[in-house]
Amino acid sequence: MTTTSSVNGTTTSGINDTLKSSSSSAAELQNNFLKMLVTQLNNQDPLNPLDNSQLTSQLAQISTVSGMQTMNATLSQLLGQVSASRAMDSAALIGRTVMVPGKLVSVEGGVPGKIGLDLPSTADAVTVDVLDNNGNVVRTIDMKGQTAGVHDIAWDGKNNAGVAVADGDYTFKVTATANGASVQPVALVYGKVQSISGDSTGVLVDIGDGQTANVDDVRRII
Repeated sequence: MTTTSSVNGTTTSGINDTLKSSSSSAAELQNNFLKMLVTQLNNQDPLNPLDNSQLTSQLAQISTVSGMQTMNATLSQLLGQVSASRAMDSAALIGRTVMVPGKLVSVEGGVPGKIGLDLPSTADAVTVDVLDNNGNVVRTIDMKGQTAGVHDIAWDGKNNAGVAVADGDYTFKVTATANGASVQPVALVYGKVQSISGDSTGVLVDIGDGQTANVDDVRRII
């Protein structure tokens, strides 16, 4: 009598390899599984038939993989629909002024753009440094202690000597500590939303000057 142990072992191995293949669709997995199973049953040794527990285990595996692939496809469709819906809803922000993470502040006619910060927790010391294009500090603003939340930064467009700075682009950085440890503040800028777009990270708001931010990071809308 022809032995079938190698057939059974090969078929089981083939099924496991198929189950591990991420490129196979749920339908392909089912078709391949059924073909392998029929081959396995046809060639099994009558004196040593396929164990019921092994068959049950294989059926459970194909059912699980098929179900997961179907669920993943459904979730992907739902996420796509949610993303499209959020993009449409976010279109209402066009033309509105928002406060988002950023470090660029422009001075026009001696008037600086509005800036702010977000503190995740209360800080006993908050300092803001405004820097020119060469990285030199032109103004240091001591905001002292601040509670957690979003705060505006009052800068009059002057340097530490009280002289108005030249028009142009500046950057600023925020330092905030509590008991000597940083509370990880977030620098914020205001800008008018020019357009809405999207990428792999989600829906983005464009506030001009090459500055974009995820709509989830909008701290304030005016």
